[in-house]
Amino acid sequence: MKINMYLAAFAATAALASCGTTDTDPPTVCDSDNLTGLPSILAGELEVEAGTTVTLHDAFCDNDGLAEIRWDLHTAEGHSHDEAHEGEEHEGEEHEEEFILWSGSDWEKLETRAVEGTKSEEQFTFDVPLTSRGLWDLVVSMVDAEGNTADDILLVVHVENDHLPLFALTTVGGVDPAEWEGEEQVWEPGATVNVTGSVSDSDGVSEAELLLIRESDEAVVWSAEIPAAGENAIDFSIDVVVPADAAAGEYHFEMEAMDGAGVDMHTGFHLEVE
Repeated sequence: MKINMYLAAFAATAALASCGTTDTDPPTVCDSDNLTGLPSILAGELEVEAGTTVTLHDAFCDNDGLAEIRWDLHTAEGHSHDEAHEGEEHEGEEHEEEFILWSGSDWEKLETRAVEGTKSEEQFTFDVPLTSRGLWDLVVSMVDAEGNTADDILLVVHVENDHLPLFALTTVGGVDPAEWEGEEQVWEPGATVNVTGSVSDSDGVSEAELLLIRESDEAVVWSAEIPAAGENAIDFSIDVVVPADAAAGEYHFEMEAMDGAGVDMHTGFHLEVE
């Protein structure tokens, strides 16, 4: 009887001790400790120039001990930016609704780094290619030694690029792309979709073309040239005709242009035909 009472008391004491030492606090970014003058992932949005190298510096902290930091840099294309990150809060930052075109670049970077201790100062460096323009998302994830995860932190990387021709869409099928709310476009075989917008470049636009491409075999199922004769800016309104026999599946609406200096650019968005 005494043994049973002793075991019960020991178990209760152990449980209390365990509850008292279990760490449930997630890691954080110690923004006040960044004294390097380099940008922080807490900036909300960062403007960078194509062709440059960018270094971020942050101090990461946890009351028990850190384990892992992950930086995931990828395109923000194909969606309305606010809708794509609905539910995420970024202190001091508000972004207008904006549809992001594919940049024509496959640029991305993923880095996972093991860290330890209650505080670790880390730098993340990336090269911005000359083929990129527009918005990229840098999502930073943190895990501590107890397996606690912090809410992801989003830094919007806005790439400025004066080397490439610039496309802007005004309407697609009579609708402003900013109103798509992140939904992929669905076009029907035989449909005619009017696309309006502009293409511009400080060196003048020498060539421009719109194409509808089937992604399964990269076949061009429709195309049309935009008349260009070296103008710095050209407005266009073109009817895209989806072939009546177009196979159902994934497609890419692509816009291509070359400027007077021979620099070319291709951009666009994904859609489905069904």
